[in-house]
Amino acid sequence: MYDEVDGIVRRIISEKHKGTSFRNFSELLEIIDNITGGLGYTKEEPLDVVRMGLAGSVIAWPEVLRNGDKVLEIGTGLGRTAYVVHYAVKPSIYVTIDVSGEILFIALYKNPIKVYQDVLWRSDVKIIYADATRIIKCLNDVFDHIIHDGGPNPRRNKKLYSMNFLKALVKLLKPGGRLSIFIGSERLMQERIYTSLIEIGLRIIETKSLPFSKARVIHAVKP
Repeated sequence: MYDEVDGIVRRIISEKHKGTSFRNFSELLEIIDNITGGLGYTKEEPLDVVRMGLAGSVIAWPEVLRNGDKVLEIGTGLGRTAYVVHYAVKPSIYVTIDVSGEILFIALYKNPIKVYQDVLWRSDVKIIYADATRIIKCLNDVFDHIIHDGGPNPRRNKKLYSMNFLKALVKLLKPGGRLSIFIGSERLMQERIYTSLIEIGLRIIETKSLPFSKARVIHAVKP
C-alpha cells in the first residue's frame, strides 16, 4: 500500500508544481516559514543547519530508536526530522504525512538543505499527501516510534492536538512504542496536551525544551 501511495504522491506533487520557480532565496525562505512556522533558525542566520539539527534531534528522540523500527511522522516539512532519524538508525519504513503540497514540492525538488532532500528519496521513506486528521484512521498498521511535528502553534492546529486525534495516533503504537510530540511554547496548550496524553494512558518519560526556545516536546511510551 505504502509503495503505491508514495508513487502517486510524488507524481502528483511533480505534475502539480511543474514549472514552479522562486524569484530568490528570500521568497523561498518566506514560503517555508509561512508553511512550517520556522525550523529553529533565526532571521540573522536563516536555515542554520546546526540550530535546525539540535531542534530536530529533540523532536525526533533518536536516542531511543533502533535499527529496523517502523516510524510514522506527522508533518514532513523539509525533511529535517527524517534526516535526524536516518542519521541515527536504519528504519525498516518511514511513513511521513503532510497536508501541504507546496512544502512537499520544495522538500523534494527545491530543498535548500541537500541532505534533507536526499533522505526523502530513500527507498524506505513513504510520503502521504493528506490531512493527517482524516487519513490516520485509514492506516491499518502499528509503529515502533511516532513523531508528531504537526505544527509550530498547537492552538492554530487544534485538530492535530485534539483528544480524538491523539487517541487515534496512540492506537497506531505498538505496546512499548514511543511517541515524541511537539507541544509549542504556550503554557496552557502544553498543559492540555500533557493531560490528554496521561488520560489516554501514556507514560510520560520527559518534557524537553527546544534549544534557544520556550517551545517544548513530550517524550512518552505506550505501556
